[in-house]
Amino acid sequence: MAEEYTPPPIVGAYVPPPIVGAYVPPPIVEEESEDKQFYDDTLLGELGEGVASGVTKLVEGVSGLAAIPVDAATGSNYGDQITQAGEDLRDSLGLDPEGFVGKGSEIVSQFVYLPVKLASMAGRGYQALRAARLGKTKAATTPLTRGERFGLAASQIGAAGLGEIAVTTDGTTTIGDWVEMGPTQTEDLIGLRGQEKAMARLRNRLRSTAEATGLGAGVAGALGALGRTSAGQGVAKAVSAKLDKVGQNIDDLLYQRMTARPGTSEELGFFKSKLADAIAFSRYRGFLPDEVATKRLLIEGEVSAEIKKAERTLKQLDKQIDVSLKKMKPNSQLDRVGIMSKVEEFLTETDLKTKAGILGQIPADLRPNVQAMRDHVDSLSERLKGGSFLSSDPVTPDGNSIKDIIDDGIGSYLRRRYRVFEDAKYTPTRESIDAARSFFQGNKTATEKELTRLSKADPFNSALDEDFMLKNGLSKTPDGEIKVGAQVTPAAAQKAQEAFLSKYAVKGRAALGGGRVARDRLDTNMFIDRENVPKALRQLMGEIDDPKQAYLGTVADLAQFNAVDDYFGTVAKLAEQNQGVGKLFVDASKLSPEQQAGLVEQGYVRLGSKEAPTMVGASGREMTEVEELVNTQGWGSLSGYMVPQSIYKDLTNAVLAEDSFGALITRGVIGTFLKGKGISQYSKTVLSPITQIRNFTTAVSFGLANGNVPIIGRGGSLSDSAKLVFSNITSKGSDEVFADLADAQNRGVLGTNAELREIQDTLSKGVDVTARGPRNFSEAVLGEKLGGALRKGTKPLEDLYQGSDDFWKYFSYNAEQAKIRNALAKATDEQKIAYLTKGRGVTTKQKAQDGLIEELIKDRAAQIVRDTVPNYSKAGSELVRFGRKLPVGSFITFPAEMYRTSFNIVRQAIDDMASDIPAIQARGRQRLIGFTTVAGVAPLAAVDLGSAMSGVPKEIMEAYKRSFGAPWEKGAILIPIEQDEDGNVKYFNYSTSNPYDTLFRFANRAFTEADAAISSGQSVDKVFTDTMIATLGEAFAPFMDEAMLTESLLDISVRGGKTSTGAQVYNPEDSSGTKGQKMFNHVLDTLMPSLIPLNVSSGEFEPSRFARGVIGSQFPDLIDPKDKFQRERNLTEEVFRQFSGVTPLEFNPKKNLGFAAGRLNRAQGNAKRIFNRHTDDGNATGDSLFEAYVASNEAKLRVDREYYRMVKDLEIMGLTTSEIRRELKKQGISGARDILRNEFEPFPLSDRNKKDMRETGKYAEFPRQKYLEYRRAMKNVPLDVPLDVELPSSSVESGYTPPPVVSDYTPPPVVSAPAPAPVAQPQQQQAPNRSFEFLGSNPIDALRNFEILQRITGGQ
Repeated sequence: MAEEYTPPPIVGAYVPPPIVGAYVPPPIVEEESEDKQFYDDTLLGELGEGVASGVTKLVEGVSGLAAIPVDAATGSNYGDQITQAGEDLRDSLGLDPEGFVGKGSEIVSQFVYLPVKLASMAGRGYQALRAARLGKTKAATTPLTRGERFGLAASQIGAAGLGEIAVTTDGTTTIGDWVEMGPTQTEDLIGLRGQEKAMARLRNRLRSTAEATGLGAGVAGALGALGRTSAGQGVAKAVSAKLDKVGQNIDDLLYQRMTARPGTSEELGFFKSKLADAIAFSRYRGFLPDEVATKRLLIEGEVSAEIKKAERTLKQLDKQIDVSLKKMKPNSQLDRVGIMSKVEEFLTETDLKTKAGILGQIPADLRPNVQAMRDHVDSLSERLKGGSFLSSDPVTPDGNSIKDIIDDGIGSYLRRRYRVFEDAKYTPTRESIDAARSFFQGNKTATEKELTRLSKADPFNSALDEDFMLKNGLSKTPDGEIKVGAQVTPAAAQKAQEAFLSKYAVKGRAALGGGRVARDRLDTNMFIDRENVPKALRQLMGEIDDPKQAYLGTVADLAQFNAVDDYFGTVAKLAEQNQGVGKLFVDASKLSPEQQAGLVEQGYVRLGSKEAPTMVGASGREMTEVEELVNTQGWGSLSGYMVPQSIYKDLTNAVLAEDSFGALITRGVIGTFLKGKGISQYSKTVLSPITQIRNFTTAVSFGLANGNVPIIGRGGSLSDSAKLVFSNITSKGSDEVFADLADAQNRGVLGTNAELREIQDTLSKGVDVTARGPRNFSEAVLGEKLGGALRKGTKPLEDLYQGSDDFWKYFSYNAEQAKIRNALAKATDEQKIAYLTKGRGVTTKQKAQDGLIEELIKDRAAQIVRDTVPNYSKAGSELVRFGRKLPVGSFITFPAEMYRTSFNIVRQAIDDMASDIPAIQARGRQRLIGFTTVAGVAPLAAVDLGSAMSGVPKEIMEAYKRSFGAPWEKGAILIPIEQDEDGNVKYFNYSTSNPYDTLFRFANRAFTEADAAISSGQSVDKVFTDTMIATLGEAFAPFMDEAMLTESLLDISVRGGKTSTGAQVYNPEDSSGTKGQKMFNHVLDTLMPSLIPLNVSSGEFEPSRFARGVIGSQFPDLIDPKDKFQRERNLTEEVFRQFSGVTPLEFNPKKNLGFAAGRLNRAQGNAKRIFNRHTDDGNATGDSLFEAYVASNEAKLRVDREYYRMVKDLEIMGLTTSEIRRELKKQGISGARDILRNEFEPFPLSDRNKKDMRETGKYAEFPRQKYLEYRRAMKNVPLDVPLDVELPSSSVESGYTPPPVVSDYTPPPVVSAPAPAPVAQPQQQQAPNRSFEFLGSNPIDALRNFEILQRITGGQ
């Protein structure tokens, strides 16, 4: 039947065409009040309602399938009757499931149970037939062939497909329906009957089934096929080779940059030189060769393993002391202090017999732990003796062999700490001063030594003048030695005591100079300082009399020395064996003086020389002899090696002199700010329960993205991960677990959380311009003295935050090992070694080692985890370190790591797929599928699932993001949870739970911005520009957005008391005191730990949502459960939020309409001020006034279009125009009448404008005719479609052409209809010399533009 023809509107009454693709809200259907509701609104009720609804649909689907052949054969309509019966049944029972639980249970009940059941039965049937054919025993012991596996899978998929056909009902939506195209788009059943409708139903069921059974397999198969075929392997090999070539080209470029001889053809041009510098600046190893950088990266893990071992020993000792004290008799003389005193005596006693006696005085159950402490230190000392550094038999400045010093210290060495070195304001106690003077008074030799040193260092002989010498019986030998007479007088003892203390105080308090210090160095000073200082003098220096701290510090020092010594020794060996490394680390002892000079000309420096030291001395003076030796020895095996300047810079850090003006300013201003930045980061992460949970739950994505699925597949035991992390935090566990822990730490797998380590470095290093700084959060907040107490509370939370990261890294480490072992099970030893060493191979000596393959497997697994899971140690490029010192980017290390590791996941997958080992190829496909699923498919699936289960159309969330979303939500994945009867939408931000969101966030932002610009009627150029700016902003946001502390400081300063989103920090009319308090509170909010249940809003403290939900819901008289926006918090939701890390958010369209409309009204006012600023300008001209007027209206047009877009988005959310109008009126917001009518209203000249122009004498110059013509042209221009308006030159005064509104509107195609009958047009008097070519050749454009022309010319 032909559609009824409707004649077009009369010319002059323009009606804009509908927006193609605009969302049309469904009609509101009146619900029957008598419907019976069997289910309540609880989670259990929604679950039951969903299951019941799904079961009815399952029965409806099966019954409908049975009706199809009957309807097809007889032309009956039993299918319609069954569909209607199902709907009636659900209506009568009140089955209308909503939310995740309701919709989810409905989907599972209808679509999952029967297909899965049939697939299981098919699988068992196939296996039974195979057993019957082969025999039970043979079938059980013989693996399935490829053909049999295919047959089993086909039978299961086929059975599931039959089940899908059976349960599908009318109205089931496919992806083809969603995208409105493709082979799975279903047919519309409306208007069909009988046989035709039955066949359409069958085809729709087949489409739905094909999509359900084939889509997932198709995606996985497409990716998997890439590696299964020889062609696929060839592609992978080609890509892998290309990536290798690019990597080699980069290394060659950097090598040439370092070693090119100046003035020769080797020297790079300007562009390539800067490119090489930029590449080195942006990668963690800089110019260093990969082997060298990898060995350096492992230092921290090796040291951490030893420190963790020491901490476990101390925890066990403390626990045993508590047990022992409880067992002791009440009259026992031994308390905790006494026990620790005996422990110290035992650890430092040199005489073995005395040592055994001291151990006997310690309670028996403590002795194993005390002995373990001594053994631990001695084992590290023994390892040091076998290291690379001692192979050259180095000596101290006094000529003593360092190896002998270490031998002497075995069994008794414990490095001591003194406050005189660590506290610039240290003052000894009166008791320690008196004890030191008594010591000197009774020790002539010690007194003579100190007075001699004092005399020789005094150029004016004022410290020991003749009068003092005479009164105290002192004399001086010809060589300057001071001799004491019969006895040491009190004055001489006092002078010796002061000289002794001054010697160390000056050393500890001297400002360090500037220059470069080694990132890793051998601290040989620990051997030089092994002086047996008497106890009285140790007390004078403020000995930290804590054997636990002394033990822990000694272990840390020795472990660091051993790890760095091994690092330097390995590099020295690499320089001998590897030609590439050997050209960068050149042993100068093997070169002639001429060759050394040649290298110097090329920019090389000698490690350990004045040009390449490991340390800086005191500011303003040369290094002492001891310092020179320590500096030279600091490079260990590399001392004397010549390296390019770029390599030296990568081995060192630049520091400013501590007493320089630059350092003082930098530390005082920037350093203080960075400390605050670190505190704010720490407070909102480590001290936030929700972030602690989210840190654990989101880290599972790293394993999944690498194809390591918990529970499923080989390796990666979650229970093993839990045991290890628990043991690491509590120091409780078996020796086997601790051995695994040490192994993972030594390989750089654990203890590398990117966010936590960034915070710790920001706090401890600050701007990193000097060699000192706080060691942790507690010291940064309260200083060293008070920070210790706070540290006891924050350290467990740091361990927990790190433990979450370690849990999943250890899981991945074990999973990678298991998969490598399985993949290499059938490979030859040569193939195994080639894969595990990435083609580098091993030496003949290494091949002879037992357990070589197992060690290589662990090395390879650790390398993969370091490369594919965020790792702070590999994020330390100069670029990232520089970025951390800026006031932008709250956590820049993590997003930088996401880019690095994502590339490496794909790279690792491609490399494996290029392997000649089939099982390795399969592992590569598995990794690629895992990454594609987690990073790309999962977010899209989450949106679809959330929309389906909540019943909230995706268009609603898109409308929210477009018009109301916060800046950080524009590029986010938002999952709807529910929409209540008032139109309020609950949702959660999936992006906060998806670490790979960083990769595609800019693309999501691009879609949102493009959609917003197009729906606002912007031109193509404007759409492109807005989209590009927003996309680039989103891509760089993690690195360039204001840090939390920066943002709060800008809010109270630059932004004048308003946040970046427009919220008010204080009222401009507040008193100065109130403003100051609110400003302080606002900044304090960023520093306040999230553990504290308080927030700051408008500069005032209020209960947090957690406090309102947990306390307020139970005690409303104490805390109001509703916030100022009347959002009520409940106990269940807040507990769920705390334990899941997922925060449900809520959007109230009506409430936010007022906020948004108010913002847009202010924007309209700002647009008007563009013109207002010119009307009182005495230097303005008529043309400049008119140009300002046009610019003002162009700005208003942009605002009005955004306003209109917001209105249309609210309609998508379910609000009617009447409701919008009422809500605006209710909130006292005016000026939206024309917006709601979809009409633009230009600004008129206000009385104030006229008055201002008259006062400046410019009113007569204002081109009023131009103004009127412009207003006529722009008045009532539609806000939803672009118009290209071009007025004829004869219609306006010479020189003026109104600007086009937009220039790229293409009208929608005209719907096919009978040709309209000719309509008589009214006769119009044509204006002279007027051409109508400007109206356009398109009849619809001409019709619209003609109407505008009529208004301009008054119908003439």
